[in-house]
Amino acid sequence: MATGLDELFYRIEALEGSLGDGFEAKYSRLVGLERYPDEVEQINTAVRGYFARLELPDHVTPYDQMILGLREKDAIFTFNWDPFLLQALRRCSGVAKPPSVHFLHGCVAVALCGECKVRSNAGLPCPRCGKAMEPSQLLFPVTDKDYDSDPVILGEWNALRNALDDAYFVTIFGYSAPVTDVAARKILIDTFSSNKFREMAEVEIIDIRERAVIEETWSDFYFSHHYGIFDSFEHSQIHRHFRRSCDAFAMASLQCHPVPENTPAGITEIGKLQEYARPLFREEQADVKFWDGHVNPFGG
Repeated sequence: MATGLDELFYRIEALEGSLGDGFEAKYSRLVGLERYPDEVEQINTAVRGYFARLELPDHVTPYDQMILGLREKDAIFTFNWDPFLLQALRRCSGVAKPPSVHFLHGCVAVALCGECKVRSNAGLPCPRCGKAMEPSQLLFPVTDKDYDSDPVILGEWNALRNALDDAYFVTIFGYSAPVTDVAARKILIDTFSSNKFREMAEVEIIDIRERAVIEETWSDFYFSHHYGIFDSFEHSQIHRHFRRSCDAFAMASLQCHPVPENTPAGITEIGKLQEYARPLFREEQADVKFWDGHVNPFGG
């Protein structure tokens, strides 16, 4: 992260000793010392400025594929501060009903109105009361991540709880579930453990770490052998069964009838990805599937 904060941390560690390993650990320790309010604010400002400047490239990215490859019944929950999902949502709008998007750690492109308990795009007034909105909080000390103190952030976490409570297919993309993030791990594991469909549900994890490390990290989350581990988004159910991820999984697991893949592989232009999604959305509106009439390879 090119925030120019290395010198700040070096200076403080020369006085206080090691603040810990990794950015979040150092930040948490610094907040806990309660002697460096100006430096904490400098970090907050630098992090926000860095992420606010980020922009998606002009070609198709996994963010675009998630926005167009998932449906209104689906939901995306992110810990990332960057504006990429909202940028993808804007440039892919008007094609199909998108999934809901939730920011569990805030986002540089999102502002909040605590009085009305709503969120909107940064820079806009509250859509209800018209007052200026506050930037969403980005940094939480990892040793004391109080997600319940902010009513809007609490709403995002409650949406996650509701989604995990009856989720049938869960994709975890790039989140390492660090042991230091106690609050987040507890919410994820406790909520999904009570899911009445958990013994039938599938969890796929997209991560480049060693398989043994990933399995140890998530073993309390998934049920038995109902998980898959992949090192690339192109192997995910979202990519291989575009806008049909849960439907295709249900056909294979409940009907014993695997259906053909429909993947946007090779599409690099945003406009062409939109063209790929439009007929699939029309199918959804007509309540039909492109695989109707497909012969079950296992008979029946």
